[in-house]
Amino acid sequence: MMKNKGITLVALVVTIIIMLILAGVTLNIALGDNGLIKQTKKAADLAKESMKNEEEDVGKLVNQLDEVIKESLPSTVKEAIETEEIFTVNKKITDESGKTMVVPKGFKVIEETNIDSGVVIADGEGNEFVWVPCEDGEYKKHVYDVKQIDDATTTLADGVNKEKGWTTLQYRKYSDWKDEVDEVANIKSVEDNKGFYIARYEAGVPKNADFYVEASAEGVKNKNYPQSKNDISDNIKPVSKKGVQTWNLISQINAKTVSERMYSGESYGVRSQLVDGTAWDTAVTWMSKEYVGIEKNSTNYGNYNNTPTKEITGLYAAHTYSDGWQLATSYGYGKKSIGGRSSLRTEIATGLVNEFKLKNIYDMAGNMYEWTTEYGYHDGGTSSTKYVVQRGGCPTDDGGVHPVSVRSGYWAETVENNPVFGFRVVLYVK
Repeated sequence: MMKNKGITLVALVVTIIIMLILAGVTLNIALGDNGLIKQTKKAADLAKESMKNEEEDVGKLVNQLDEVIKESLPSTVKEAIETEEIFTVNKKITDESGKTMVVPKGFKVIEETNIDSGVVIADGEGNEFVWVPCEDGEYKKHVYDVKQIDDATTTLADGVNKEKGWTTLQYRKYSDWKDEVDEVANIKSVEDNKGFYIARYEAGVPKNADFYVEASAEGVKNKNYPQSKNDISDNIKPVSKKGVQTWNLISQINAKTVSERMYSGESYGVRSQLVDGTAWDTAVTWMSKEYVGIEKNSTNYGNYNNTPTKEITGLYAAHTYSDGWQLATSYGYGKKSIGGRSSLRTEIATGLVNEFKLKNIYDMAGNMYEWTTEYGYHDGGTSSTKYVVQRGGCPTDDGGVHPVSVRSGYWAETVENNPVFGFRVVLYVK
């Protein structure tokens, strides 16, 4: 007789009850007040809290370390020069009169102990900048400030009604132009630190650029001189050094790009940019306190056509004509004539003449027109062409007509072929 094999009803019920008990225990372990999920969440929350506390502790340690480093760094301008130390953090230092400035991370002080005379700093590669001290509100007041010599207007030779003084060569009031920078950040930096840095020299070409040409005491002379320096590839950056090839033949757009690239990393305690109109005006105001009237007539302080002849050799201006380059015959400091056309192309190098230095800053007047971040629309806004402002003059100009303060606002941002269009970098402390 065959017997049926299988689970009995009682066994099945017992099995189900056991499984339910186990499931309940499992759910309680997982989901209960002391369950795995809640315990895991608590552990995660504790880990996050611990990490947050550790980050805060690390931040406190870093701040404490910064304070220790700051304490060990020179505290006066004089000490900074004597130690020749590159600062590892931004630090405020004082001069003998009690005025303060900030030496940024990555730089050292190399010249001048009196802040109001223009303290010079340099990075590890020898690029030099000058501290422009600003009292409370002194920088901010130049934002969109027409800043005329007087309230009168005059009609110049071309019959266009123009503002006098700092706005001589623009076709509309300065208040109609804009500055393509982060003005809020710039103002905050200057007000927090009581100043900013401006490049000691006009921007020069770095040696890693394909268009680099060696300069000399006579400027830059080379028969293979480049027709353009508008290529900004390969991460090339401008330099601010004495006696190097000026970085002309570059558009304002590209000058802006390479200026911002100069100190874009975390290795330095500054943010770099193409000089803005507010910084230029502030620097000129600072200069004019000692060199009274320079904003009206810069003849004695720049490389102009009417600069008095002095015993200086070698500064020549180069200009373009329809059939190529031609050396200027009687332009430039010293009036030394080169004469006629030549297979050699010559231009002005940076900072060669001490007489062109004011407050330790070279060549802001006369040497080259300098691109700025200011822009507008030349014909009153109906054109799509974006025009940008240049400051100062060049060796073909009269120092009374094109003083250091002058604005020229009628060149498009894409113009790249003029040998007397250069630029300058400014630094704002982070």
